[in-house]
Amino acid sequence: MDASTKSTNWKEREIFSGLRIPPDAPVMVRIDGWRFHKVAEGLGLERPFDRRLIEALIQAPLSLMKMGFPLALSFTFSDEISFLLHPPIPWSGRVEKLISVIPSHSSAIVSMVLNYPVCFDARIIILRDLDEIISYLSWRQSEAWRNALNSYALFALERSGLSREDAVKELRNKKADSLHEIIFTKLGINITKIPPWQRRGVIVRKKYEERSHESGKVVRRVPEVDWDIPLFSTPEGRDYLMEALKVLE
Repeated sequence: MDASTKSTNWKEREIFSGLRIPPDAPVMVRIDGWRFHKVAEGLGLERPFDRRLIEALIQAPLSLMKMGFPLALSFTFSDEISFLLHPPIPWSGRVEKLISVIPSHSSAIVSMVLNYPVCFDARIIILRDLDEIISYLSWRQSEAWRNALNSYALFALERSGLSREDAVKELRNKKADSLHEIIFTKLGINITKIPPWQRRGVIVRKKYEERSHESGKVVRRVPEVDWDIPLFSTPEGRDYLMEALKVLE
């Protein structure tokens, strides 16, 4: 063996970040699918939406909750999941850990469910209080609505004979009213009547469940999937999130 190899301190060559977030405050980790259009083609998913994909994605937060991970709730639409973590944040808030373990665990779970390889990237969003949590979730929900409009409009134009490339060009810079018209004219669908999970996304949260035990009744929080959530920007939606976020109290 070469002498220079023997003397090399490989531990010193490891490059890692010491960046941390405050471990005593809630934080959002959002993961996004990588090249999921290829995943959709490979799996033969129905367009513009296939519930099988969302059912697979929500298994990631469900798995983390069942493992005892400090996950308050998650919000899912399209190919993304936002995970709200409550303190104390794992790994003392090490960013490198959060944006590697959560997406890699999610990739493994979703790949097993779909029997098809998928992967995600991740980013962290710093949140200071409940108002910012609700504001962030309202923002992502508005993106879910835009995604629904664009997905149905793109599907409508392609069904009418346009190529994917030409359909994308046709939709560029179009306002919501124009997308509504395209969808209704070419598909006969009122976009406001499509399933709620397509318009508003899906929440995985914890609910209180009371069970009988030999020593008496036991109340615990168990994961629940909600496919019919309100608009977070409304008073009803805010109340819904405040109830779901009691785990942070």
